[in-house]
Amino acid sequence: MSIKQFFFTSYQKEMGKHIKRLRETKGLSQLDLASRCNLEKTTISRIENGRTNITLKTSITLSLGLEVELLELYNFKIDIKKPLIN
Repeated sequence: MSIKQFFFTSYQKEMGKHIKRLRETKGLSQLDLASRCNLEKTTISRIENGRTNITLKTSITLSLGLEVELLELYNFKIDIKKPLIN
């Protein structure tokens, strides 16, 4: 895996974890969020598990479904010294 792929995958995984934390803070299940966003539950699962790259359109949809500002989806940190890939 190249360094570029490593950082991209790490970012994707951390963003997924952050979205999951936001969802859980709101007391929503994956199915609840999927319904609010008109997405499949499997899509929410893939996003939260860092298995898919989300588009700007999906980011906006998620922020509306979670009732947070769009920037809040991107408000997380990555420790670039600590590998995040299992």
